[in-house]
Amino acid sequence: MATISLLETIKLAGVNLTSSTVYLPTTLLLVSLYALYQWLLPKPLPGIPFDPQAAKSLWGDVPDLMRDPEGLNIWAGKQLEKLRAPLCQALMGPLSKPLILLADFGEARDILVGRTDFDRSSYISDRFPLLGGFHLLMKTGNAWRTSRLWLQDLMTPHFLNNVAGPAIYSELVQLLELWESKTRLAAGRPFSVGADLKYVTIDVMLAFMFGGDFEDSAHSRQIQYLAQLDNSKLGFGEHNEVIFPRVPLHPFIEGVCEVAEVITGIYTTPWSPKYISWWMRYMSRYKRLFVAKDRFIRICIHNAVRRLRKDEVKTGMDHMVMREERAALKMGRQPTFGSQMMIDEVYGELIAGEHTTSAALVWTFKFLTDYPEVQAKLRDELHAVHTRATEEKRFPSISEIIDARVPYLEAVVEETLRLRAAFLIPRDAVRDTELLGHRIPKGTVVILVCQGPDFSSPSFPVDNVEHHLKPRATTQVPGIGTKDLRDFDPERWLVGKDTGEVAFDGASHPQLAFGLGPRACWGRKLALLEMRIAVSMLLWKFDFLEVPQSLGGHAGTYDISYRANQDFVRLRVR
Repeated sequence: MATISLLETIKLAGVNLTSSTVYLPTTLLLVSLYALYQWLLPKPLPGIPFDPQAAKSLWGDVPDLMRDPEGLNIWAGKQLEKLRAPLCQALMGPLSKPLILLADFGEARDILVGRTDFDRSSYISDRFPLLGGFHLLMKTGNAWRTSRLWLQDLMTPHFLNNVAGPAIYSELVQLLELWESKTRLAAGRPFSVGADLKYVTIDVMLAFMFGGDFEDSAHSRQIQYLAQLDNSKLGFGEHNEVIFPRVPLHPFIEGVCEVAEVITGIYTTPWSPKYISWWMRYMSRYKRLFVAKDRFIRICIHNAVRRLRKDEVKTGMDHMVMREERAALKMGRQPTFGSQMMIDEVYGELIAGEHTTSAALVWTFKFLTDYPEVQAKLRDELHAVHTRATEEKRFPSISEIIDARVPYLEAVVEETLRLRAAFLIPRDAVRDTELLGHRIPKGTVVILVCQGPDFSSPSFPVDNVEHHLKPRATTQVPGIGTKDLRDFDPERWLVGKDTGEVAFDGASHPQLAFGLGPRACWGRKLALLEMRIAVSMLLWKFDFLEVPQSLGGHAGTYDISYRANQDFVRLRVR
């Protein structure tokens, strides 16, 4: 780690060491400053590749990271490609430990599935403290197990098919009505859909979590407003895109959206997220917002307890309350309905689902717009599978969509998630360990990079071949290392069967959009179901037409998820 030497520093300052002792204080000051400078410089871990220029700067890689408009997710992939290594370190400034960046799917999968020397990272909990006792932030322990126990019923086939699925379908019907009105008013011009997809995701979460306790959906308000809107109230952007007036929403929904944006800002801040979150907790506006949030969710929990006493368990909240009562009975304690931890769990699910699923849907419709041949093929596949709905000129019902097997639809969704994965996956080393033959000290944060080598670009060789080829907890994935990984190609997920049919194979290529193992994303099945229903219904109703280049493109920004900078569509009703 070469820097200017002590002697050079003194010479540059014009100090003559052989002169009178009058120069001694200056010399001692310079020596002290030099020692302080050396002490503050980032300290790379031995043997792991890093950017040599970053090691010469007090701020390490931070300035380079801050200059990247797409954020940490994409920057990390670029860094690995620049160093041409599957494992490298990012130097995060004075007195900060390096971040380890890993883009090796086999090693990442072993960390997530079979190794106990890594756990949920403080990198996440430091950035989400506003969510309190949400299970996503917890280390693996009893509190985390309690939260997951509450959620146990919510991803079962019965709940997904009979509660979540119909809720998704009902909210999508409203979105179809809203977009039909917007398409009519836009008259062939593009308009933004990011907010609409965010609101539909929130409406879905509220519907399946609270049921009839919350019926003031975001889209019902927008539909009512657009019904009486004329063209004179429309706005237009510099590229002729239509700008629809914003409709005020229910205060609880407004609060969810605002908190999500605040968390996004905290997540991407160059300053200490822990201290910023602490400061925001004491701002009067957010104190009032969180008090109102707690009060509303406690009312919903109280209503769920009343339904439980009548054996009327239907909503997600009902199931959480039922699970808490059973756990309390088993442990010989009183149930803690309405605890802050339960409130935080419910609210955390709303925030997490709103941000990630809506971002994935935006990317899906951008790909379908940019690849009209994929859009046409997928629509043909949907019509071929839903023959009765096609003949009767109606939408497929929710049961028809849930029961249908459309391999090409699953492939389109999976390919979108592969190329636009929502998360980096941070893990903390809970003891001294190794990755690809390199020593990783206890307490080091390891970032599993879901974009870059092995995922969206070819692999890099591993120096420690003996370590890399040792028996693993998992088998190799066939698609690793192929040269076309940056291309959007849903066909890569399809395989031929002996019967001549085509099947979807979700294990054929590397993909970690939802993580793996016991700490994988709890809502994976719900998100995939929502995406399947949304794509099926919206593609059935609309043609997604080409948008101007100025409103298209695939530039994105990484915060809680990886979000497209441009979320415009141009629709034609079929």
